[in-house]
Amino acid sequence: MQKFKVRTGCEIAGQWRASGEIISLTADQARELAPPFGNVVSPVKQERGADHAGFGGTKRRKRQVP
Repeated sequence: MQKFKVRTGCEIAGQWRASGEIISLTADQARELAPPFGNVVSPVKQERGADHAGFGGTKRRKRQVP
């Protein structure tokens, strides 16, 4: 599942979504809503290092796990 930002307020996946809302969609759900086929949602880029608790590559390798 990928995160998308709603550009236009409308019904998506059976629920009304407001403009600017961040939602999770599967690839099949997003196929016709995201560019180039649609202009309803746009993919959200993850912040760099967000999934690694803020540690860089060296700190991740050297941290001790109890």
